[in-house]
Amino acid sequence: MLGSTADSLFWMFRYIERAENTLCLIESGFQLHLISSKNLKNEWDAILKTSSIRQFFVKNNTQLDSLTIINFMFKDEKNSNNIYQLISKARENARRSRVAITLEVWESVNTCWLYLNEQTKKNVTENKVQTLIKNIREKIALIYGFLQKTMLKDEIMSFCSLGTYIEKFNNTARILNTRQYLLVEEKLYGLENYNNFQLEMILRSISSYRSFMWKNQNTINSKKVSNFLISDKDMPRSLIFSIQETLRCIKVIQNRNIYKSKCYKTAQQIQKKIKSRKMFSNNYSFLNDLIELNMKLANQIEEEFNFH
Repeated sequence: MLGSTADSLFWMFRYIERAENTLCLIESGFQLHLISSKNLKNEWDAILKTSSIRQFFVKNNTQLDSLTIINFMFKDEKNSNNIYQLISKARENARRSRVAITLEVWESVNTCWLYLNEQTKKNVTENKVQTLIKNIREKIALIYGFLQKTMLKDEIMSFCSLGTYIEKFNNTARILNTRQYLLVEEKLYGLENYNNFQLEMILRSISSYRSFMWKNQNTINSKKVSNFLISDKDMPRSLIFSIQETLRCIKVIQNRNIYKSKCYKTAQQIQKKIKSRKMFSNNYSFLNDLIELNMKLANQIEEEFNFH
């Protein structure tokens, strides 16, 4: 496969995954906006930091107003990672790799972009936020559905999945890193009752609250949340799940050359680091290391497969 085609496939699904992750963050902040003003500014501040866009927002805005932030994350041109721009970039990459994807995948990406192009011509109002989030998430789910149902399970699919899981890993790690102060052991700091709501917000920002409560019998604490989002092999947004899927994709692409692959070795290093993690040893350092290693892995993938 041409490096340029692999590049387009990889980045198409990084952008789509990033857009969906941004939607989840907006949804968690908006839900808090509807039910309580307590900790709302802190929540939006954490969301902006997670998305690495806080510095761009505060340049032109002095207050953390909910609707201003939502519009900034949906459509503001000053934010290069707004949802409209992310889907536009995904569509452009889909166009470039048109010969490698099925008609259904292309049409679902294009339909998502057409919907956003129409909806973002005006500011997003409070009564439209939930409908907009729901409709875009459904259109993104349709893209992933057609990807799984209509594409061959070959190296083309593997490059799509690589983009998805590199981005998924990055998002979960950054959310945990931004909120790492909540993941200390409550008994050491007397936070048993204080943390529950904040921990729930972490789970909701990764769309994993219901699955967590199901698996943990409606018991929530920092230890269980950390384990769930870092080490749970059944949780599709956990760090261990993402890196294992990344390893699987590299194996499919590299085949017999796997043990000469730099990116495969880096992915193994990440997997080993997660498996050998010690609870509450130093979450901040641990998560920072993982974020840096994931960035290194993404760069190595681009170099190894001649992206350009």
